[in-house]
Amino acid sequence: MEPESPEMMALLLKLIPALSGRNSQYLKRSGINSLQTLDAMFIWTEPNSMRQRLMLTIKADINDVSIQQRIKVEFIVKWKECPDCTREARQNTWSAIVQLRQKRDDSRKGLLLLELAIARNALVRRHILSVQTKKNGFDFYFPTLDKARHFTQYLSKVAPMRIKTTQSLVSEDRKNNTANIKHTLSCEMVPLCRDDLVIVAKQAKGAGKLTGQLCLVLKVSSAVRLITTSPSRELDVAAQCTDLYSDTYWRGGESSFRLFLSSRRMVRFVVLDVELCDDERDRRKNSGDGSEHLYQGAQSGLSKYALADVEVARESDFGVNDETFMCVTHLGHLLSPGDVVLGYDLKSTVLSSEAEWSVENETSSNYILPDCVLVKKVKGGQDQSLGGVTDSVETQPKHKKGKAKSSGSKKRDRRLKKEEQKQQKMEAAAARMGLDTDKDVYLDEEDFDGDGNALSGTAQKEKENFEREVEMDEDLALDLAMVEAELAEQSFAVDDDDDESLKQETAI
Repeated sequence: MEPESPEMMALLLKLIPALSGRNSQYLKRSGINSLQTLDAMFIWTEPNSMRQRLMLTIKADINDVSIQQRIKVEFIVKWKECPDCTREARQNTWSAIVQLRQKRDDSRKGLLLLELAIARNALVRRHILSVQTKKNGFDFYFPTLDKARHFTQYLSKVAPMRIKTTQSLVSEDRKNNTANIKHTLSCEMVPLCRDDLVIVAKQAKGAGKLTGQLCLVLKVSSAVRLITTSPSRELDVAAQCTDLYSDTYWRGGESSFRLFLSSRRMVRFVVLDVELCDDERDRRKNSGDGSEHLYQGAQSGLSKYALADVEVARESDFGVNDETFMCVTHLGHLLSPGDVVLGYDLKSTVLSSEAEWSVENETSSNYILPDCVLVKKVKGGQDQSLGGVTDSVETQPKHKKGKAKSSGSKKRDRRLKKEEQKQQKMEAAAARMGLDTDKDVYLDEEDFDGDGNALSGTAQKEKENFEREVEMDEDLALDLAMVEAELAEQSFAVDDDDDESLKQETAI
């Protein structure tokens, strides 16, 4: 601000407690009913004196008597960096690190959901000094331990995870009884994502009636919602679901909840016929013209899920054969003849030896594996709803071979190419997390191959497909909105002393 400018005058008047209204109760106890500023002007001072003087004309009503007086107010100028500059200066002096991991190689859907939620919420990433990409997650650096704990507390509300805290001693001063300690908070997410098929072993604890069955992951929030893939027609949908919490998952072991198939293996089916089960048929309401209507939200008066016998056929089989499948699904209120639905074709899918062993040894003797499992309805019947990443690698244009180079030139070219790609990957990671590109974003060597080529093509393509899936899938978009609401529900705790000093010692 320019000296003796109107902006400077407005700032200085706000810093006077009596005029800003912060001491209104003290004024009332002193008998001052009202306090008005009639005039304010600057008093010239030496520019190097670090002083700002004002001449104020104040009018006060004291016990029904108006008093007008001219008062001199002096301000002492103290230089202070803004919070952004302070955070930039201490970016390498982190005290706590949050290691977020989800150990699975076939999908990053769980991490992408948290990425989008953090990117859309500026309050969550407020105290992040830097972010470092890893093979199965991220490392977030924080200035203090309490801010890192707040960050992990909010993430645990939207994704099931276990948190372990460790600390390491960097240096200590025994004379002053002080020490420099680095804290590490390890957050390991449950490696299950929405729309996954999971085999719940017979000896699993905490799964209720779903032990020894093949289950579908219906929803992932603070707990994993599981539903059986062979529901009984005699029970309600809610009775055939269970919530799997992180403590139960890690206590029982990963072998008790084994991943059977991921969402990449889903295929497209066409619904030929839908018939509600006997218990659900009476709950289906009719519209004004007598025709049955589907679930269109809470205002439709229907429950979202209902048991139904559905006849489907693979979309790729139309015009080739007449093979159809019959199954009992929980999507009775969402499907109608002619709809396109995504699901798992368990009849023709080639399973791995581990999956076949799990079906033979970890399922109950009376459990019958269905031919197909319907997962979700395709909105608009577009191909973008698959949301998976194909295993094929995009072919790169072949360049003509030039003149042979020496080994030193090749190493130098690979090093320059690697540094350039590392910088690009750094900016992409910062932009994806919603962080400022001026901040330091560290990357690992494992993000590149031996020749310095970036390995981010598949990850970038998976992110684009996931964003497209969020647009096409109403349930996934609703889950993301709930995640953002959970993260925005509370604010990070900031030291009161820092706030007060920031208000009183404003940078001039």
